[in-house]
Amino acid sequence: MVDAREHGFAGDGRTNDQPALQRLVDELGDAVELDGTPRTIHCPAGVYAIQDAGTVWRSGVSLVGDGPAATRFVLSNPGAPTTATPLAFFTALQHGASTGRCIADVTFAAFGIDGSAITLPSYDVLAKGLGLQYVLRGNFHDLHIQDTPATGFGCDFLQDTTVERVLAERCGRLDTGWERGGAGIGIGVGGWGDVERLTISDCVTLRNGTNGIFLELQEADWTRPRGIRVLGCHAQGNFYGISDWGADGLVVSGCTMIENHVAGFDVSGQGTTHIAGRYGVVSGCVIDDNVGAGVSIGNTPGGYTVASNRISRNGGHGYRQHNLPGARSLPACDIVIEGNDLWDNGCDGIRIDGSLVDAFLVDNRIRGNGLREGGAGITINARVEGATLRGQRIWDRRDPPTQDSGLRVTARGSLVNTVYSDLEAVSTA
Repeated sequence: MVDAREHGFAGDGRTNDQPALQRLVDELGDAVELDGTPRTIHCPAGVYAIQDAGTVWRSGVSLVGDGPAATRFVLSNPGAPTTATPLAFFTALQHGASTGRCIADVTFAAFGIDGSAITLPSYDVLAKGLGLQYVLRGNFHDLHIQDTPATGFGCDFLQDTTVERVLAERCGRLDTGWERGGAGIGIGVGGWGDVERLTISDCVTLRNGTNGIFLELQEADWTRPRGIRVLGCHAQGNFYGISDWGADGLVVSGCTMIENHVAGFDVSGQGTTHIAGRYGVVSGCVIDDNVGAGVSIGNTPGGYTVASNRISRNGGHGYRQHNLPGARSLPACDIVIEGNDLWDNGCDGIRIDGSLVDAFLVDNRIRGNGLREGGAGITINARVEGATLRGQRIWDRRDPPTQDSGLRVTARGSLVNTVYSDLEAVSTA
């Protein structure tokens, strides 16, 4: 471990420390290449100004501070007003990053990144806090990233890596809502093949431009990777809370997704490659007070399980199955909606607007929905074939009630070859 103050860092908030950081990263990176021993830069408490250029990172070099409130990196570009200035980056396009030329054995921990002073004429996807690609055995923890023009934590292709206790707020501030990136934590996937062993845990994302947390397949012909988990995270006030735009078997458990502007949890083809995730599991989450749907799933070949969640007080439907234009819209197979508590949502408790095959809607508790415009416990507004429906408890004790029926099949919807149903359908035009 080396002390940054002994290598030309001022840490006074005025002197540009970026040249000293780049020199030290290169010096230590060269040493790692010679003897294979990783090095760590320790930045004691202070404010480190990083101006006009991002730092190109090297394998085996770590960066740690004295805590996210004590050690702060303030990004700005007064001398290069059109240049994105991430604290650290290493990418395939700019630097030739790949599985054979990766950033290995690194820790980024215990510091803050403030991007509020970056000015750009338009959105630039590189204007991140951290922007590393192809990381092997990385450990990112106890970070506070705020007010970056693009994604706060925007690192892709993370193998044998953990992302823990990262607070990302107001990142993606130049994102219109439809740009690439612009999230609190945005992670491109697929670069390591069909398995990427990544755990994102105990992170908080607040009021970011697009997603709080998203996983996005980066090339359409790549395999959706397995091995990714999002555990115990909080996503609030973002465009979307947590999104799966191209993983396989993503596990989202014990998370809170509240007050997001479109949906709490989203599976769709909105990512760069227009490929949605598949066969993921969302369980034990609180999905509450989102402006649109609580859970929105579509454009997927299927296999998603949504189980044992509280899905309540959302402005739209509690759960909505639907396909967005411009991406895959074939019927989704093997969707499981089981054991959820859906209540006080603005529209239907569960609404099926996209075709399903062999779906399971089992043992859900659905009550008091339709607060905004009326609605049913479950509305079937598409072809649903071979479904299993059983054990639902659907009721409304309001006076007058807002949830007008248990199971409603619209003129556009149909239940074909239902395996088992213990609900009476009410067909409407």
